[in-house]
Amino acid sequence: MESRSAASVLVSSPDGGKLATLELSGERVTVGRLPAVNDIALEPDPELLVTREAHLTFEREGAHWFVVDGGSVNGTFLRRRGDLQQLTGRSALHDGDVVCVLASSEDPENRRFFELAFQTVADSQATRPALQTISQCLSYDPDEARLVLVSGAEQHEIENEPGLHKLVRHMAERSPALCTHDELMEAVWDDEPMHSREELAKLIWELRKKLEPFGAEDLVENERRRGYRLHTCP
Repeated sequence: MESRSAASVLVSSPDGGKLATLELSGERVTVGRLPAVNDIALEPDPELLVTREAHLTFEREGAHWFVVDGGSVNGTFLRRRGDLQQLTGRSALHDGDVVCVLASSEDPENRRFFELAFQTVADSQATRPALQTISQCLSYDPDEARLVLVSGAEQHEIENEPGLHKLVRHMAERSPALCTHDELMEAVWDDEPMHSREELAKLIWELRKKLEPFGAEDLVENERRRGYRLHTCP
């Protein structure tokens, strides 16, 4: 019997706020601007960059989900492990992929997107151990300020000095949404003056260095000119 997958998307606004978590069901789910004619509506869209109907679709084929651009003027983008590419045709989705739809083009150097983070959980009990052995993610306990790298069946506690605590806590709470430079600086230093993006980049570098011995530095993702994203465990 063919294994099927239960899948969902976490929808985030261009400013990183979580809009909804929606289960993908049936064989086809449409995404567009208008709620009356789409299964998932991306709004508000003041620049009218999202196609009114079926900007993109999620399509199920057997045990797998695919994303298909609907011929939109502004395109559909797919981010996988930090690499953002414009979608051409039909692409199979993997757990952790983020489908991006342009939401603002006023500043070409700082494009903003609606983000739909794809998450899947295999129904077949037999497939779960295999998935766990190849996955890596970060688990964070805010009460104990404890950061743990989960790598297959192994767990490694990552030293989390006070200087990193506020950064990690904020990124973990917002995961898998992108955290902008400005919001991270506010989370770490609040209203303290005289802090720079270079200091923020140094904190990110320190966190990545702690993950580097385990080959997990990519769990802290950098999106150029926009901000950072932390990949936490579902």
